[in-house]
Amino acid sequence: MLSKSDIDNHLDSIPPIPKTLKDTLFQLNKGDMKKAAEIAATDRAFVEYLSAIVNKPIFGFREEIKNVHQIFGILGLSRSRSIVSSYYMQIMLPKRWEVFDFTNREFQDLQANLIIGWGKILNFLGIKDAEIEQSVVLIPGALIVCEMLFADIKDTIAILRATKQIGYDEILSKMSGMNLLDIVLQISKKWEFSEKINLFLREFMQDGKMDKKIIFLRLLVSYEMSKPYAIKSGLNDFFDFPMEFSEDDILKFNHIMGEMS
Repeated sequence: MLSKSDIDNHLDSIPPIPKTLKDTLFQLNKGDMKKAAEIAATDRAFVEYLSAIVNKPIFGFREEIKNVHQIFGILGLSRSRSIVSSYYMQIMLPKRWEVFDFTNREFQDLQANLIIGWGKILNFLGIKDAEIEQSVVLIPGALIVCEMLFADIKDTIAILRATKQIGYDEILSKMSGMNLLDIVLQISKKWEFSEKINLFLREFMQDGKMDKKIIFLRLLVSYEMSKPYAIKSGLNDFFDFPMEFSEDDILKFNHIMGEMS
C-alpha cells in the first residue's frame, strides 16, 4: 500500500519552481521577449533544455537553434510560454525510469508533441488564452509522480501486473486512493498554477459534458498514447477515456494533425 504520508512525502519532494523560470515566464506574460531571453540565458541547464526541445523534428526548423533570443523570437510569445512552462517538469524527472519502460528523451518527445498539437488545436478553435495553453504541460507531469510513487514498491507492482493483469491506473487508485487528476492538481497547487487551469484540468479528466477544446485535447492525448513508445511503457493505461468521439470530431482532428506534419 501507499500510505498518505508516503504520498505526501513524494509530493513534498517536488522542487519549487526556480526563480529563473518564474522570472522568465513573468516577462513573457508581460510580452517582453528580450528581457525574458536575457533572464533565461543566465541558466545554462535551462538554455540547453530550450535548445533540445525546440530542435526536435516536430518543430520543423532546418537549422539548429541555440540562442535563446532566437528561440523566443522564432517561436513567438504563445509557444515560448508553453516551452518555458514545460521545463517545470524537467526538474522532476528521474535519472532513470525504473517502473515504466520509458526514457527522459521519450518524455521530452511527449512534451513537444503535446505543446505543438495543443497550440494547433487552440489556433484552429480561435482560442487565445495563455492559461489554457499552459495547462497542457501539467498532464505528463503526473506520470513522473506515478513513477516516483511506484518506484519504492516496483516488485509488488510487477507482480500485480503479471498475475492480476491490472492496469497502472487501477493500481494507483487501489493502493493510494488517488487518480491521475488528483496528482495533476497536487502538482498544480505545489507550483501555484491558477484556479482557471485547475478547473480546466478537472474538465479534461472527468466525465460529463465537454466542449470542443476538451474533446480535441482528449483526442490529442489518445493519439499520443497510441504510439509505440506509450504502449510499451504502459503509460497509456492512465488515459483510457470512456467516451466515443464523433466522426466529425475525428475528421477535424485529423485535419489539424495533418497541418502538424
